Amino acid sequence: MSGLDPMGRYQIREIILSLKAQGKTIFFNSHILSDVEKICDRIAILADGELICMGSLDELLGIADHYQVRGKGGNLEVLKRWVKGLAFDEDCWYGQLQGEPQEFIASLRIMGAQLIGINLTRSSLEEFFVQQLQRRGIRSSH
Repeated sequence: MSGLDPMGRYQIREIILSLKAQGKTIFFNSHILSDVEKICDRIAILADGELICMGSLDELLGIADHYQVRGKGGNLEVLKRWVKGLAFDEDCWYGQLQGEPQEFIASLRIMGAQLIGINLTRSSLEEFFVQQLQRRGIRSSH
């Protein structure tokens, strides 16, 4: 699917999901892990010709356990203490919340910052894959 334009990838993904809804078993092989994450119930990860892990998304990634936050304004030094991986996109900041959401929101009010979004998330399949390779000392997958 990687050689397709985004619309073509979307259409193929919809066909696969339709077959899945009909109870069909589909073997899907891709380096585009975001597609794998959206389509597959069970996942096997191969690296250097070896099966390094296998299971459902919940078994591999666990449950949603951290918050991604996005906002505007505030004090940069204070934000750095609250937001891991603080990054910026135009006039907004975003990253992973460290600490209690209610205390963070109170801190934003004191700073005069605006919270745009807060979402409970878990690591992506891409992040999990990279962690698995790093744990095994594998620099790249073929």
